[in-house]
Amino acid sequence: MKTKRIVALLLSLLLALSVCACAPAAAPEETPTATVSAEPTAAPAVEEEAAAYTPGTYEATVPGLWGDLTVETELSEDTIVSVAVTADSETPGVRQWPLNIMPERIVENQSLAVDVVAGASVTSRAILTAVADCVEQAGGDVEALRQELPKAAPQDAEYTADVIVVGGGGAGLSAATAATEAGASVIVVEKVGFLGGNSIVAGGIYNCADPDLQSTVEMTDGYRDSIEAAISEEPVSELHAEVQKLVSEQYEAYKATGSTTLFDSAEWHALQTWNGGDKVADLELVLNLTRNALDGMNWLKGMGWEVQDKIGQGAGSLYMRTHYSVLPNTTGIIKAFIETLQTRDNVQILYETPANELIVEDGRVTGVKATARDGSTVTLTANKGVVLATGGFAGNVEMRQKYCEGEKWPDLGSSLNTTNMPADTGDGIRMAEAAGAGLVDMDQIQLLHTTNPVTGTTGDACMPKSTAGAIFVNQDGNRFWREDGRRDDLSIAAMAQNENGIFWVVESTDTIPNADEAKTLDGRTLSFMLENHISDYVSGNTLEELAEAMGVNVENFVATVENYNAHVESGEPDEFGRTLLQYKLETGPFYAFTRAPSAHHTMGGVHINTSAEVLDTEGNVIPGLYAAGEVTGGIHGGNRLGGNAIVDFVVYGRIAGTNAAQN
Repeated sequence: MKTKRIVALLLSLLLALSVCACAPAAAPEETPTATVSAEPTAAPAVEEEAAAYTPGTYEATVPGLWGDLTVETELSEDTIVSVAVTADSETPGVRQWPLNIMPERIVENQSLAVDVVAGASVTSRAILTAVADCVEQAGGDVEALRQELPKAAPQDAEYTADVIVVGGGGAGLSAATAATEAGASVIVVEKVGFLGGNSIVAGGIYNCADPDLQSTVEMTDGYRDSIEAAISEEPVSELHAEVQKLVSEQYEAYKATGSTTLFDSAEWHALQTWNGGDKVADLELVLNLTRNALDGMNWLKGMGWEVQDKIGQGAGSLYMRTHYSVLPNTTGIIKAFIETLQTRDNVQILYETPANELIVEDGRVTGVKATARDGSTVTLTANKGVVLATGGFAGNVEMRQKYCEGEKWPDLGSSLNTTNMPADTGDGIRMAEAAGAGLVDMDQIQLLHTTNPVTGTTGDACMPKSTAGAIFVNQDGNRFWREDGRRDDLSIAAMAQNENGIFWVVESTDTIPNADEAKTLDGRTLSFMLENHISDYVSGNTLEELAEAMGVNVENFVATVENYNAHVESGEPDEFGRTLLQYKLETGPFYAFTRAPSAHHTMGGVHINTSAEVLDTEGNVIPGLYAAGEVTGGIHGGNRLGGNAIVDFVVYGRIAGTNAAQN
């Protein structure tokens, strides 16, 4: 038997919240070990049928979401003394919640019939399975522990705060942070059992013009051509003409300095974003986004967000203005928000409490009705305002087919994966519409091409140099589109290659010098991915060896890479129009992994103005109602640029929270 390590659970406060009590915001520490202990003398839940165990500490390893999960369970003669998750490969930013909450529920209730953590059911059930294995090893009655627990009668509850924030993802946390910063009391109502929402599994890239980091990047002919084309085209509105004039003046001033480093500005970012979305979005909203992007990033840094000391071009971002988190995915940003909120006593969180409707009195939104985990009704009154931050609807098959299927996307049915978390089902859009809100751009949806073909997730992609260091090839070993292009174009092109849209991302030691250090977006090393054959990761010391491992035509593949390298050498755009030509792929080992498109981002949603106020169907402000993040429309148009989503939830979440607090 192993000697038990007793490690105190760090966040008993969070666990109180998990049963829907209202308490200051908290998050479990990101740690591979979570332990919950009970005194050996504690009575089991049902004294008359007390379990009989052979005392000791037992270990069980079971499959988790992304790999094996190991649990140690200490048992006395009649008590589950402690449960500890000692090893796992679960999703960064999400894993710590079930790893802490589930052991607490099992020990507290002396039962395996406890609720799973909403939004993290796979990991939760894996922990239950592992503990059941340990109980069986100890000679206990597993089925007795699985008997349904008696439940107390639901008790309805009422809460009041200055600002009610619906949704604890990126936009909701941004709004809550800004509102508390402005002195308001805040309650965040979260549908699932953890904070971060869909944002927590996003790639963690942030676009903004950044003179300091961009001073290290050389200006290319391709970038010059894109700027000159954008400022010389016929304007379609007065505001479009004004932005073109501003960018033209900025660009001429830049050229007059004789600089050879990258040109950028908030207005050029806005113009590129608007053009990249097919001029569908509200250009005023876009300008408001990009003009506040750098300040938003500095706000995050001031709260502890760690950013890599480099600038790049994220997939689908179209320009070298992408910033990268140090921690996996968007966990660093969510961590910064949570740790900031933990220092404030004017914020409360209700977990596993989905909101159902907005309360409207005399035309003003005054609160929210929600349902607690036990089924009781929760009524929340807002003294000043309500902020909707519930995310989009890419995970809602019925809504995406209703609004978005058409000539561009003929089939958005259940066979199409999504990158979204299960909770992102368009709830906020439904509630806002019922309260009289106008909706915009609801037919616009984005598919992301760089997702796992089986799961639809993005975290297992390893692209340290992002788009700049990779090419995409089909099953014949040929490239099929410009890798630095728009996400929708890339997705359409991938889906034209084969029935499932599967293609290979190819990189080399030129872009990944050390496979033991290079990491996927969710923090696993390239070496780990190769050794465990995750996501079809393969390698080869030569191009021929890699082609064989991929199962593609060797001759075509070698010719494809050599042709690409020649364009990098010359600096001339290739036959697909790729202008991001920085790295040759000529030094082995070479690496490849498979990708395919998935439903990713819905650009349509609630109609807002630049103050993040929600507008009705006539364009008038609905008093007391604000919105931010993917629940809104009008910002990204027909195609969201990669790296703009985090900017969106930071900038507009901050605006919504501040304005709601000052209402």
